[in-house]
Amino acid sequence: MVIILGYKHSYPIGVLLFYCLAFGNTSSASANDTSIESATWRLEFDNDVFFNKDNKISSGWSLQKHSAVAGSWEALEDVPGFVRHWGKAIPTLTKEGLVYRVGLAVGQVIQTPDDLSRSDLIEDDVPYAGALTLQATWYAFNDDEFRGFEITAGMVGIPSLAEQTQKTVHKLTSSADPKGWDHQLNTEPVINFNYMLKKKILRRGNPASLSFDTAINGNAGLGNLFTQASAALEMRFGHNMPRGFVYVPDPIGLSMHYLAALKPADSTAPSFYASLVLRGSAFARNIFLDGNTFRDSHSIEKEPLVGMVIAGLHYEQANWGIHFNVMASSDDVDTNKHPTLEGRERLGSIDFEWRF
Repeated sequence: MVIILGYKHSYPIGVLLFYCLAFGNTSSASANDTSIESATWRLEFDNDVFFNKDNKISSGWSLQKHSAVAGSWEALEDVPGFVRHWGKAIPTLTKEGLVYRVGLAVGQVIQTPDDLSRSDLIEDDVPYAGALTLQATWYAFNDDEFRGFEITAGMVGIPSLAEQTQKTVHKLTSSADPKGWDHQLNTEPVINFNYMLKKKILRRGNPASLSFDTAINGNAGLGNLFTQASAALEMRFGHNMPRGFVYVPDPIGLSMHYLAALKPADSTAPSFYASLVLRGSAFARNIFLDGNTFRDSHSIEKEPLVGMVIAGLHYEQANWGIHFNVMASSDDVDTNKHPTLEGRERLGSIDFEWRF
């Protein structure tokens, strides 16, 4: 696993939100009542080294802060007032019986072609590309349904610091020096809006012991990073599982960051469970394959319909958790037009959570 140290990118509103959430009043949970519903930091690493490869989506990371669960938007004590008001103003995110959370994240994603030794433009492979972003997420949920909205803002191109990040990590790990960053996507601001709905459709077993549940998930994204619509089936099986919904890690902007979990039936015991997600997506735009929005740049032909399988193992205590996922997709590029290019996307992800 490659661990990448983060860089901060200056966005006046985004940075203000991040500092307000990250360093505001977090006294809503004491050391004696810390639980999965408490304010939580999550550190996420995505990398294809799990599959012994270093191409296409090569690596990514995000640092996330999720507020403590509250019974209303107004009751989110560790969130600035103007952020609470935005959550209340978003249509469909307020409903009797739901609880509420706000998340903020900073993250980076890096894409490279297969042959890192070439300094010329590789026309029959994906472009060098990176994105550095901030995400703000508002979501409402219970053990039956989930509703969420996320705004992603950031930059692709040189300001993403993808070149510096990859070269530094490769130097530290004595890996091949990537030579083709002069041909990365041009500098461009990106903004994306994502909306997600989930609904539990099946439950079996004893919640305090072994149980199984299934949910359906619908997600739509609009922006110059990704424009897509997805539908998924999410299954969990395990011991003393937290109520709510499994978190599905994705490259930034493709989906959203959330922690839609409530205390398990036995809040004094740990939770151990496995997850399996089957997802189909229709893409109108993917900046990592389609290239820049406003300027000419290198691009390749994408497949508009992509299937993905995400399998995960999860272990959670009251004050911390660890999650490991592996993801494999069907071809997301047209291998008929690019016969030498690997069509599938494969990534591994590991998440660490700390609660307080």
